Amino acid sequence: MNERRGRRQCMGLQILFILLLFAVPSGAQIGNSDCLSCHSDSALVVTDSTGAERSLFVDPAKMDHSVHAGFDCVTCHADIKETPHAEHLAPAACGTCHDAAITELAESVHGKSEASADAPTCGDCHGSHEIRSRADTLSWVNPRQLAFTCARCHANPTIVQKYHIPIKDPFKAYSHSVHGRLTIAGVDSAATCSSCHGNHKIFAANNPASKVYHFNIPQMCGQCHQKITAAYESSVHGVAVARGSKDSPVCTDCHTEHGIESPKVATSPTAPQNVAAETCGRCHASTRIVEKYGMRAERLSTFDDSFHGLALRSGRLSVANCGSCHGVHNILPSSDPHSMVNPMNLASTCGQCHPNAGVNFARGPVHMTAEESEGRTVAVIRFIYLTLIFVIIGGMLIHNGLDFVRKSKHALRRE
Repeated sequence: MNERRGRRQCMGLQILFILLLFAVPSGAQIGNSDCLSCHSDSALVVTDSTGAERSLFVDPAKMDHSVHAGFDCVTCHADIKETPHAEHLAPAACGTCHDAAITELAESVHGKSEASADAPTCGDCHGSHEIRSRADTLSWVNPRQLAFTCARCHANPTIVQKYHIPIKDPFKAYSHSVHGRLTIAGVDSAATCSSCHGNHKIFAANNPASKVYHFNIPQMCGQCHQKITAAYESSVHGVAVARGSKDSPVCTDCHTEHGIESPKVATSPTAPQNVAAETCGRCHASTRIVEKYGMRAERLSTFDDSFHGLALRSGRLSVANCGSCHGVHNILPSSDPHSMVNPMNLASTCGQCHPNAGVNFARGPVHMTAEESEGRTVAVIRFIYLTLIFVIIGGMLIHNGLDFVRKSKHALRRE
């Protein structure tokens, strides 16, 4: 009886052992203490194929502050089945939990990059054992840190030159921009690299799927600037972009891409002293664009020769510039009843600077060239004005000349 009971107990223990053997993965037998017995040594290094030394030290304190705190090492390093492990291991298996991010990264410009040796991995952007939540200000992908993370590659002259990246140092421009300064000041809602380019699914600017593709830029900026985007989309520029015109400006054509600054900054292309020549003039003074779309030529030169243009060049920034009369984002053709330069609205437009301006104040032609007729009344007034100038100044010169001759004769007689 006792012998039979012993056999049953032995058989039960065997079944239990088999169940435990199949239920518990072999990797789970390796604890973090086993890994840290070697990797907690700060002097542990390995030499890679290029001859450079790479540290294999893992700081347990940093792991404790990571979002993965409490995980087993073999959860990420799934190919480790025993210790000591093989010399060459596969990268950490981030896709085990983050499969969607891995899929997006594979489709991105980084995932499809021919520069596989230099293409960023998960650890290059998020860190390795010290990965923190995005909300943590010490996280590499926190809004305050993200630009520095991206700059590791995009501000590296060697990588930029090696892979012919068109924009050489976007970080330098961004750090001085209004977005960069707000981010540094702690405004987490300010635009960062991922706000405009995306997170894992980043595409080249010439890819229609990219957030910074020419026709997608208004919607991309509209994530934060909804009202401005709505005004732009109904403007003459926005309508042209919606029709597929690559020549029509989008946000970055006027405000630049990474170095966006307030109009109050003198170096900003939207500053009063720069709007005409650097912003509007790039298209409206372009022979190709003017001829292609049948626009009026010499808009920039006629403005420069006007009172407003001359005063602006002399340093009076309060005078009217292109945006003062035509609008900024809400630019409409003069035939549109809502346009600021529609004949019915000119009095109120001019009245922004000239409070007593009436209907007659705005009747005079604007942007007139020498070849265009000014009307008979204006021509007569111009003739009289020029004649008076000639007679008065000419008479003054003759008078002063004769007076000089007379006084010279008297001086000679006295001598």
